[in-house]
Amino acid sequence: MLGDVEKMKKITSKQFDEIFDRGDDVSEFIDDQKLSKNDLFKLIEKSKTKDKLVLEVTKELKSRLEKKAKLIGLQTQDLIKFLLAKEVGMI
Repeated sequence: MLGDVEKMKKITSKQFDEIFDRGDDVSEFIDDQKLSKNDLFKLIEKSKTKDKLVLEVTKELKSRLEKKAKLIGLQTQDLIKFLLAKEVGMI
């Protein structure tokens, strides 16, 4: 759980955007019980600055990522973005 609803700090959407755009942790302001997977991807995609990353993986890893993405109804690229963002603490 990203934050306990009773303990969550209250801020405006403008303040949230400013904190997020700086790259600071916004997890204390998110009630993850109300988040859908689409909401999570919107948070990831919200960043104004984007960069391209080329990643070489084994055929086995690629195959497993594709199967997992299909199973949960995502594109493989979106699953990878989510997994990486989660691993580095963005979500």
